[in-house]
Amino acid sequence: MLILQIALGGWTSSNYAAIACPDLPTCQGSWWPPADFRAAYALHHSLDTPALVAIHLTHRIGAMLAGIALLLAALVAWRQPQRPVRRAALAVLAMLGLQLTLGVCMVLNGFPLWLATAHNAGAALLLLATLWLNYSLQPGRASAVSSVCT
Repeated sequence: MLILQIALGGWTSSNYAAIACPDLPTCQGSWWPPADFRAAYALHHSLDTPALVAIHLTHRIGAMLAGIALLLAALVAWRQPQRPVRRAALAVLAMLGLQLTLGVCMVLNGFPLWLATAHNAGAALLLLATLWLNYSLQPGRASAVSSVCT
């Protein structure tokens, strides 16, 4: 889910679709504004506002779904007794919080470039934290990670 969400973020950014929804929690003052999902993901044409809205809405919905999945995974991992697993789970929670905060701040502040860049970096950090959690959950890996982290 995270890889798909990162790809959606890239599609949102490369099509300048972030500005299509300049408000939160709504988009253009509506919970479901006119959106053209078919045109949003066609590769060879210019995109109009409904297509850009569809791209942005897809990224927002993906953020909610990926965020819930990562939150649940980190909370389940947190219950493991191994210290490296708990550290990795905490890293996922911290990076998830950072990434969601950056995304919200981008919308509230009019999408400044420095926040967009930080949001991209946040996605990379969240991916690294998720990979660390995945690695630490593999059988026999927790003790190997423990020796490196201590």
